Amino acid sequence: MPKFAENDEEANQSLLDYCESTGFDPEWISPDEWATTIRIARTKDKGYVEAYKTIDTDRTEMIKAGARDARQKKVDNDAAGLLGRLATHYSLKDSLAVTVLKQCRSAYVGGERVNLGLGGSPMDPSAYEELREEWKAVAALAAGGIYTEFHSFPPQNKAALGKGNVGGTLAKRKVQGNLLVKVAGVRFNMHIDIDD
Repeated sequence: MPKFAENDEEANQSLLDYCESTGFDPEWISPDEWATTIRIARTKDKGYVEAYKTIDTDRTEMIKAGARDARQKKVDNDAAGLLGRLATHYSLKDSLAVTVLKQCRSAYVGGERVNLGLGGSPMDPSAYEELREEWKAVAALAAGGIYTEFHSFPPQNKAALGKGNVGGTLAKRKVQGNLLVKVAGVRFNMHIDIDD
């Protein structure tokens, strides 16, 4: 059985000591969350081990939120103002290229994976070629900002190249195109399924 607190005061002091030993200020934990952590520390089957894990999770979430806020600030302060310019651009404002860029931006802000997939049905090859041209046009408007190194690749038959598996899943890839962009130095790759 794990060690647990006999009363709220004991739990509170032990949790404060733990926070101090890890360099984490418990002021960042809301009163309701702190009360829950005290209850966890007093639970015989969970005790201090689980209460400390709860504090560690709170600390990790705060760090992640700080990093997320910093990344959000970077995209909000894009020197090129790319997304604002695209929103009113006569030929690009309704382009799928803008949607792809926004998905890459969201993945950057959220600290998510860098290999993304555009959902929906496989795209017609001619529509994909048009999208590649729009991607070039978006790149031309991005000069001086956080969106850099725009690239697109012609469709490849991934299955024929022996790259038909999607990670460790049962999903299979066939023909696929790719649009790449760096967002504040982080490269994102949007995979787009193409009709074969």
